[in-house]
Amino acid sequence: MFLMPYLKNVTRPHLPVGVILLVVINCFIFLGPQQRDAGRYQLAFDHYAQSILPRLELPAYADYLKKQRRAEDLKQFEQPRKENLPYLLRLMDGDAAFMRELKADRIITPEHEDFAQWRQARDYFDQRIHAITVERYAFHTDRPSLLTAFTHQFLHGGTGHLIGNMVVLIAIAPAVEALLGAGLFLLIYFLGGLGAVAMHWLIVGSGSGLIGASGAISATMGAFAVLLRWRRIPFFYFVVVYFDIVRAPALIALPIWLANELLQMFWYGNSRIAYGAHIGGLLTGGLLAWMFRKRAVAQLLPEGGGERSTENRQAAAQASARRYLADARRAMRNNAFDQARRAYAKAAIETGGDLADCRECFNVLKLSPGSEEFHRAARAFLRLRADDRETARFVLEVFRDYVALAKPRPDLDAELLARLGERFRRHGSPAELERVARLLHALAPADPRCRELILAAASAHYGNGDARRGGDLTRLAEDSPPG
Repeated sequence: MFLMPYLKNVTRPHLPVGVILLVVINCFIFLGPQQRDAGRYQLAFDHYAQSILPRLELPAYADYLKKQRRAEDLKQFEQPRKENLPYLLRLMDGDAAFMRELKADRIITPEHEDFAQWRQARDYFDQRIHAITVERYAFHTDRPSLLTAFTHQFLHGGTGHLIGNMVVLIAIAPAVEALLGAGLFLLIYFLGGLGAVAMHWLIVGSGSGLIGASGAISATMGAFAVLLRWRRIPFFYFVVVYFDIVRAPALIALPIWLANELLQMFWYGNSRIAYGAHIGGLLTGGLLAWMFRKRAVAQLLPEGGGERSTENRQAAAQASARRYLADARRAMRNNAFDQARRAYAKAAIETGGDLADCRECFNVLKLSPGSEEFHRAARAFLRLRADDRETARFVLEVFRDYVALAKPRPDLDAELLARLGERFRRHGSPAELERVARLLHALAPADPRCRELILAAASAHYGNGDARRGGDLTRLAEDSPPG
């Protein structure tokens, strides 16, 4: 399950300096020092392959597995189809107990005839590996250090790993920084990374490496849930193939995130993805944030009253629109077209100006031009107040389609027609301005705005060189009652 909040107007506007700093450092390290790691790995491997090391170490590792009676590991190591040097070296190097014995000269001992040559080759190979950024600064449970407990948080295993972490950081961390300030936010971030290391080490034991900012970011997520506690916020969630938006108290996210990590750790293990580190980060961040909850409450914008109340209603309406859209799409997949039409009509009322959602609703509803849902949705879209170019174009398209398709006829009141007339006059749409003026004249010829719109349409046609249509409208204005 994927659960992610999206926030607006929870705190006062601010510049998230700490978040920006973290993103810049993570991207700089990945695009800078880490980009040279591929070449360094290749040089180290080439040295290993051309040296005495494979001839001595690989058979020694097989003997070690036999003595340890690790039949399954030995079978995996000796499988012919996997007998290639990179794979074998990776298996051997991942066995922390064996590598400790090897580097302590207890596998290839000083009494061995090739010991001096092996020792020289092994030291050079280790130097090569130590020059690799990820190997040097990752946290290794078999050789832990306080330095790598911090530095591992700035390393990533690939572009996808980096982008995924930074997206979550940008989505959640600015709210935490706004509630606590940059200093406390960074403190929770880094201490959360240490908590992630501790939990990972406790669960996995020795022989494991750890890189990535996800443990520290998980601490930010835990802090977020605790600081906002019972504040109801919108969450986007995705389960298998179903997705929707739900509005719920922020604190509910913490047990859901924890349960999700525990389930995945139980199901997939804790090797490739460090679920234990995520759990440790969530718990550490939540516990640290608990101490600062009063400070956070003072920074939260109130939920009720005035402008904030309007914003809350808008957010609730958008969440409702998402739910109705999900219901409509599900009904369409099930060929329940009447149910889908009703759900799309409800979504149209709640969209609040999201043009992609508006277009989806209108394109479906205009397939039933005689339905009341089509009329309601068209009126809702024609009432959009935003005056940007995309919204203006959408309103124009809706008006054209509605006037052409509506059955038995367009159902627009005088107020809406007058508003549309002003919009089309501002945006230079003479044909639509004339259509609005004639509709208003047929509906309310005594309305003082009717004559004004007719004359405006006539003037627009005269200006475009269409004297015939301009003259027709002028005569219509003369027949209209004066305002």
